[in-house]
Amino acid sequence: MFRIFLTFLLVLFGCTGKNVPGGEFDNHPPGAHRIISAAPSITEIIAGLGLADKLVAADKYSRDVEGVRKDLPEIDFFYPDIEAIAGLKPDIIIMSETNTNGAVDTQFDFFRQLGITVLHIPTSNSITDISADIARIAEALGVAEKGVELVQQMQRTIENVSRRIIPQAAKPSVYFEITPAPYIVSFGGGTYLNELIEILGARNIFEGESRWFTPGAEAIISANPDVIFIMDGVSTIEEIKNRPGFHVINAVKKNKIYKINANHASRPSQNIVFALEEMYNALWQ
Repeated sequence: MFRIFLTFLLVLFGCTGKNVPGGEFDNHPPGAHRIISAAPSITEIIAGLGLADKLVAADKYSRDVEGVRKDLPEIDFFYPDIEAIAGLKPDIIIMSETNTNGAVDTQFDFFRQLGITVLHIPTSNSITDISADIARIAEALGVAEKGVELVQQMQRTIENVSRRIIPQAAKPSVYFEITPAPYIVSFGGGTYLNELIEILGARNIFEGESRWFTPGAEAIISANPDVIFIMDGVSTIEEIKNRPGFHVINAVKKNKIYKINANHASRPSQNIVFALEEMYNALWQ
């Protein structure tokens, strides 16, 4: 069960976890011209900085990121081909915690010995973390000002959505399902998705839990959420409706089950604002 749970997280998030050295990098090139990205959230940030054309390779989940060439070489960063990566002559490799399963000493250290910069980005658990990662990547790529602009743009969108919210006497309760039965994954406090729900003037039914976890069906039914969000392409509305016991949940009875773009919700980059807009439309439009 744990392996299946971990696989779901790796495929969906591109990055998970924390507690890794804080993204320090050595000898960062002033304006890298040949970049390798090891995670889709990182690729989205690079594209947001206007540097997608500088990518010489990326992980397989980055192929759908807007601005990335369809013929970009694809690299398996769990079992990287060191010779192939070195042959691409990158100035910098930007990797995530998932690529090393949280290990400090990894195969990526070899590239440092070749004089290639390796930037290690810990996974973002909050909007503040995402902002810091954007700034860190922008600095490493020699476009610090663009990083500031990208963070400001993200914050402006969040503030604009927040201003549209009319405070309610009773906040609508939300259940957000990341992966479906039989290995259900959701989240509690200490996550940027929980922050987004709070910004929307709603309440996560599992706000008292910590980070990503596996709730039981009984806990979901007992919490009786007003609204259910699911990942588009991962779960289906019909499957939720037909689960044993779910027919008593308010969200099911009132047909308030909504699909949220999985990439926007699951990748910690500036694009989380698109998930915020989707959730706003579901809750308040």
